[in-house]
Amino acid sequence: MKILTFGQTGQLARALKRAQPKTVELIQLSHQQVDITQPQLIDEALAFYRPDIIINCAAYTDVEKAQINPVAAMQINALAVEYMAKAASHYGIKLIQLSTDYVFDGRSSTPYSVTQKPSAINAYGQSKLLAEETLLSYQSALFCIVRTSWLYHHSGNNFVTTMLKLMTQSHNQQTIGSSADNPIKVVNDQTGSPTMVDDFARFLWKLCSQKQWSAIYHWSNSGKCTWYEFAQEIKTQGIALGLLPQSIYLQPITSEQYASIVNRPAFSVLDTRLSHTLAIPKPWQQQLAQCLNELVLSKV
Repeated sequence: MKILTFGQTGQLARALKRAQPKTVELIQLSHQQVDITQPQLIDEALAFYRPDIIINCAAYTDVEKAQINPVAAMQINALAVEYMAKAASHYGIKLIQLSTDYVFDGRSSTPYSVTQKPSAINAYGQSKLLAEETLLSYQSALFCIVRTSWLYHHSGNNFVTTMLKLMTQSHNQQTIGSSADNPIKVVNDQTGSPTMVDDFARFLWKLCSQKQWSAIYHWSNSGKCTWYEFAQEIKTQGIALGLLPQSIYLQPITSEQYASIVNRPAFSVLDTRLSHTLAIPKPWQQQLAQCLNELVLSKV
């Protein structure tokens, strides 16, 4: 089986490489190799490599910047996917489009099912939703959408690495988190499911081996928490593993108190039950522990 990913350097593309099955030939194309905003270049890449499946790992993921520059977000997250869909359909190639919990408005109090109607409330979510609508319009058995949430790893740019960096510095006087008067402030009224990116990659590899797909899948680690609760767990486990100093001060705040131009869903937990025939998700706390243990081993 030959798999091609658009996107090579992002955390998911790297996770797919780490979890690559021995039976798979994996081709990963960077932005420098193929500019996905140019439909002719996508067509040429597919004609040359002729993969069995495309996994689109290329995305404009900076939510704040997307709000400032929605045109750029739309070009990469939506228009490029339209180009991929057209070319993939022409060559009879399967396409997995990765999407996000941010296609939902957050007004629900129960996990979002794959059949619930999305309604994005920020530019990033709207760009990813438009990509979904484009793929669904083909009504093609070749295409599927996989939504996930709160991806992290112990490398790259994500919530876990950001928190570890801030907490590591907190033993120095006058740095954020070093005292009750200067805490690390973390939003406590947005709820979701943290997902270790390697788990998501393993799910995607299982999905690739299926002969038939559903139109939409949801995948995340199990359980839910707020960003503040996530940070508290990073702190607790990090101290226990010797990654962090003992004295770290965290303070829960509201979304209104957090300086941001972006509206984010207050509740974005995904109902993953339809994906359990492929893989049973593990509790997010357990997978955070695995991730942090891997970080410890990487330092040895």
